[in-house]
Amino acid sequence: MSSTIRIPPDIHQSLQEIRLSLESRHFSAAPTLQDIVSVALKRFIQDWNNSGEQEQILETLLQHRQEARSRMGKKLKLEK
Repeated sequence: MSSTIRIPPDIHQSLQEIRLSLESRHFSAAPTLQDIVSVALKRFIQDWNNSGEQEQILETLLQHRQEARSRMGKKLKLEK
């Protein structure tokens, strides 16, 4: 089952730069953004399943969520 997700502009830009650098070396066989994201998610799942990494990953996830909520609050204030 596929799903559409939002990617912050800075991360999207970094992924595009990676893709373009690979494209210049691998031409038509270059990975797409979907390929890059799929590999990253598989690695995330592997890291998550490694119990020694879970606490650090959870801390990073919670920090990211807090930052995203903070940005969303700023956007809502600007729109009012």
